[in-house]
Amino acid sequence: MNKKIMIVIVILLITVVGLTLNTSTLNTGSGNQTQITDMLGRNVQVPTNVSRVASFSYSTTVQIYMLAPDKLIGWDSNRSAAQNRFMPHQYQTLPVLGGSKKDANYESFISMNPDLVFVGHGITVEDVNDMQQKLGVIPLLDVEGDNNLTNIDSSINFVGKTVGESKKASELVSFHQKMLSEVKSKTASIPEGEKKRVYYSRDSTGLMTNPSGSSHTQLIDMCGGINVAQVPITKGSVGVSIEQVLKWNPDVIIASDETFYQKIYSDPLWQNVKAVKDKQVYLVPNSPFNWFENPPGANTILGIPWTAKVLYPDRFSDMDLKSITREFYSNFYHYNLTDEELNSIITSSGLKT
Repeated sequence: MNKKIMIVIVILLITVVGLTLNTSTLNTGSGNQTQITDMLGRNVQVPTNVSRVASFSYSTTVQIYMLAPDKLIGWDSNRSAAQNRFMPHQYQTLPVLGGSKKDANYESFISMNPDLVFVGHGITVEDVNDMQQKLGVIPLLDVEGDNNLTNIDSSINFVGKTVGESKKASELVSFHQKMLSEVKSKTASIPEGEKKRVYYSRDSTGLMTNPSGSSHTQLIDMCGGINVAQVPITKGSVGVSIEQVLKWNPDVIIASDETFYQKIYSDPLWQNVKAVKDKQVYLVPNSPFNWFENPPGANTILGIPWTAKVLYPDRFSDMDLKSITREFYSNFYHYNLTDEELNSIITSSGLKT
């Protein structure tokens, strides 16, 4: 064989082998890889086409469900029948993977063969790297701001881009900004002395709360209210006494626990609180996710117009909460509410339709 032809053949073989080797370093069973910088600045290789996603954090799990429900492979925690009421059946039956953040059930996550896993706010780079080691080859991405409406848009866009749903993320961010702008435009001019004084109750006793500045009660501040709870900000909720609540004497009480809500008007301990006397106690809607907090994340975007209507019904008399709720549930909770269901959500919270 001609020597020149042999040289050409050898070069071609080397090129083909080289390309094959290069391709193998860029591929996994899920396809080509893309480098993504997560929200702690870590550079992580993830599949270009993502179809199976999980999260160690409730607030990020909610975002995945809102943006890409068919890519969510499991819940990070148990869900109640009440929470599942307004959720399509195929998502209700997703497995519970268990644990959260550093206490997660890694074996359960690994067994589901996700393309990537998210972990939410509040941990260090060292923590995330330690979790990554336990996950092995499954990429782990940190998400910051997923639990705070003041900077949640960046986390929504990040999650959306990562799971291939940037358009859906933009729609959710636009919805958030529209609600925020409308509410702020009508509450910014309220004199300090005319702002509603609000107490937030988290449990069945009514005596667990969070103060102003906590991510759990940020809707009160955003919607022009004054959080009466003068207690330290802690990682969890804070216990107070009925004497303290009586001293604060709030105009409005927002409750997350239905047991407390159902008994407050007949409970002698609460009868002298102004909000109770004036029938100004409201129950936060909780299906498929809480509108006010728990988690304090993208799910609370719908809580902006609801809280505004609770605090200042006259200022927001022209706000069509039913229409807003129907749109949000259809676009982001993937559930089309009937008229009866929609009315039930609104009236069960204490508002009139």
